[in-house]
Amino acid sequence: MRINRPVVTSDALPSFFKKGGRVEYRPINTPKGWQWELWAISPDGHEEIVTSSKTGGPRVFKTADALLAFHIRNNPGANGLFIPIPDGSGQESTGGS
Repeated sequence: MRINRPVVTSDALPSFFKKGGRVEYRPINTPKGWQWELWAISPDGHEEIVTSSKTGGPRVFKTADALLAFHIRNNPGANGLFIPIPDGSGQESTGGS
């Protein structure tokens, strides 16, 4: 049975966090280089890409600086951030250093 869920938009993230949700930044390879999509993970494990409140399209960051600035604005109490990078095969890396 499919559950109707409201679309998670970038301006609704504060209330999404209050409900126990979290976000992940996932690398994607584009013709202009690596970028990161913003994904919302609900407390029940449901995952969906976050929609930009301004454009109506997927929320994508073209630089790590833009991603970090967005994260700090939306998570003022955060003390860190993991930004995944792809490995040499073009896949997301699972380890960090």
